[in-house]
Amino acid sequence: MVTFKKLMQIIGLSVIVTSVAHSPAPAVAASGTTQSATAGAPAVQVYLNNEQITSPAGGATLINNTVMLSLDKLYVRGANITYDEHSRMLTIQNLLTQGSMKIGSTHASVNGKQITYPAAFQQVNKKLYIPLRFVNDAIGGSLEWDTLKREAFISYPEYTGKGRTAKNAYFLNGLDGTLYKRDAEGKVHSLGASTAKLDPYYIANTEITAEKISADADLVTIQYSSGEPSVNLTVYNMFVKKGVILRQSKANYWQFYPEDIKSYDGNAVMNDGHSVRLIAPDGSVKQTWNMSKLAGTPDATYAIEGISGNVLIVRSSQDGVLTLIDTVAKQAVVLYKEFDIDPKEFAGFIYDGIRFTGVSPDQTELQFMFTNNKKASRPFTYRLGS
Repeated sequence: MVTFKKLMQIIGLSVIVTSVAHSPAPAVAASGTTQSATAGAPAVQVYLNNEQITSPAGGATLINNTVMLSLDKLYVRGANITYDEHSRMLTIQNLLTQGSMKIGSTHASVNGKQITYPAAFQQVNKKLYIPLRFVNDAIGGSLEWDTLKREAFISYPEYTGKGRTAKNAYFLNGLDGTLYKRDAEGKVHSLGASTAKLDPYYIANTEITAEKISADADLVTIQYSSGEPSVNLTVYNMFVKKGVILRQSKANYWQFYPEDIKSYDGNAVMNDGHSVRLIAPDGSVKQTWNMSKLAGTPDATYAIEGISGNVLIVRSSQDGVLTLIDTVAKQAVVLYKEFDIDPKEFAGFIYDGIRFTGVSPDQTELQFMFTNNKKASRPFTYRLGS
């Protein structure tokens, strides 16, 4: 078996597609294997999720007015493409879709259904050509054709997350934001649309984690990095109960990776960078605080690293400084100043080296550990009510 497998992660600028009126791709049946590209016309170009997979030198053509794609030029990020020389069968498989087509046949099987295409999978000048519409169907895509420019555009699902293969785990269609979960038996369930619609070039590096809140509720967190070199971070939180997304939040950071706590006192913690919400196991909002306003910096964004009663422990994404907020007294305390720590000792850029470690047994003191730029550590305490 000869295997063509391309799992491409493209890092860079996306192709800019101008706004044009699209019409259906040509679909006139082929009556042989003679290429019929118009003399002097521009080469046929194909884009998968805005990534050009062809070149002026070749990769796609019109054969009797049907768009055909060269198999040796074909790669689909995230999909498996195999051709068996013995059976002469081509198989293309995305996570939730699969198609098979044999050389010489206009018939194909896509997700168990038989489909007839206008042109056959065929050999031309010692190269194998496959109908572009079959490729589109096999990867679960949506195809548009620009007749004037002879350009084909396919939008197709790109998936990320452990649930692609692991049981009891989540995964995401990064293109349209649909969230899925693979259950304990391996069956895939769609949980609905999320706000996490990602740039295809960065989908592969997306991280998805889940915190168990109750027997039928999880807090799902998606961390998505983009930019060069991945300096922009977007964090999506989704409260999922009984297989349905009930609540969502989104926070944006630059050169800052938050260490948000995910649960407190049996409730989910959802942070949009400004406001933090406690979500009860039944999905109701138990408490909301606006960290940015309470800290006296309404335009700044914060991570939430600890909660203790009426006290929030938050870190600014602008300077990495840890701040204690008394939500009743509406007072904010910058901890490195409270502990008389010299900023010259800070551990690094956008991080002051102070970490919340817990509460004293009698619940009267908050405990912290400071690690300086020489990796030496020393503890500090903050007495509540002081």
